[in-house]
Order: sequence, then C-alpha cells, then structure tokens
Amino acid sequence: MALAKILSMEPKIVIKQGMSIGYRSGWRNRAMPDLELASAEQEVSLSAGRHLLLARNGRGKTTLLKTLAGLLPTFCGEFQVDGQVQYIDEELRFDPELKTASIFAAFFSGEIYQRALSMAERLELEVKKPYGKLSKGNRQKVTLIIAEVQATQGGAQVLLLDEPFSGLDFHVRDEVDAIWRENSEGILRLVCVHPDEPTLKAESALIISDEKISHLPVVGGELDWFETRKNLS
Repeated sequence: MALAKILSMEPKIVIKQGMSIGYRSGWRNRAMPDLELASAEQEVSLSAGRHLLLARNGRGKTTLLKTLAGLLPTFCGEFQVDGQVQYIDEELRFDPELKTASIFAAFFSGEIYQRALSMAERLELEVKKPYGKLSKGNRQKVTLIIAEVQATQGGAQVLLLDEPFSGLDFHVRDEVDAIWRENSEGILRLVCVHPDEPTLKAESALIISDEKISHLPVVGGELDWFETRKNLS
C-alpha cells in the first residue's frame, strides 16, 4: 500500500519497517506460488539527492523500483512517496517514424522545448533522425531527456531510474551526471546500477542482499565499491 503526497514541498521515499517486495500467486499466475524477494528490517528514509540501488541480478532491484512507482503492489507492508513520481526504464517506446525533435515537441513547448534540445546537444543526440533508426543508447537518451526536463518544471520530484547508463558510453554518462548535479534542487533520484559498474557519487545507497533491503549512508559522496560488492549475495 502506497501513501502518496504528490504536491509535497520536498521529495521523500519512506520504506516502512516490514515492507517486502515480491509477487503473489494471483498477480503473476495462479498456478505459481507466492514469491517474496526482500523485506526491510528497519525503516528506510530517502530525501532529495542521489541514492543508488545495488543488488545482484534477480534479487529484486526492478521489482522494488516498480513497487515504489505504484506499478506493482507490495508483497506486504507499506511505503510512502512524497512528490511527482517518474519510473524510467528501457520499455518506453515511440513511433519509429517520428523524429526525436517531434517527440520532444509532443511533450514540451517554448522555452521548455528549447531546454530539451539543449540537453540533446549536450548528450550528442541527433534530433532530426527518426526514432526507429536510433541506437539503443540514443533511444535511452531520449527517455532520460524527457524525464529530466519534466523533473525540472518545479515541485517535489522522485525519479526511479532502472539502469539508465546500460547503453551509454562514458563521455555521455559524465554529461548526464553533470546535468543531474545542475538540476538537483527538489529532486530525489533513486538510480539502479549494477554493482560491478562503479560510477556516480551519491548521498546513500539501498542494498538488496540476503533477501533484505538495507540502507547504507555514503560518507563524502563515495562508496567503497570493493566492500559493497563483497557484501552483496
């Protein structure tokens, strides 16, 4: 069960103690048993800033993000999200014949549209090329730009990003990182990254390991990646 405050002044995610993620048999397939993936032994509270979500494959990273986005029910327990929520993954698709500039124009106008074009230039995205002819990485840029521009229009914002850098080269990742740092006020980003890919400074990290959801504060914006990976199961 999610308790949402869309117009809150400050973004926040609170995972209540005892909340767990997974799938009930009726949700997936009545012939399949219940599957509980992970639970929070203590309450976790995230505020504005950048927070990483780390776990090995199949431990529940995407399930947690979709649960927080309201796309899946909790297995049990409650969480709270304050702010306008966006879930960003690779599944967003557009008409392959549309040019990227036209896609942006469908979402934005005026100065906000120009902001999207400016981000596209920074990320080296060809806006006159049909969406269907873009590479995986460039399609990912389109999704990231739309989400980022929407998030900078005011109010508390919660962005749930599912491996947003999987198709991007290091130069573009650095540019996205710079844009995020510039647009940090009033925005909470929970960013799912693979633990074998040390990248990004963050305020804290959520870790899913041994069927537990735990919170790791980050000192000085730097994770000890060797120790973090060693503790993941």
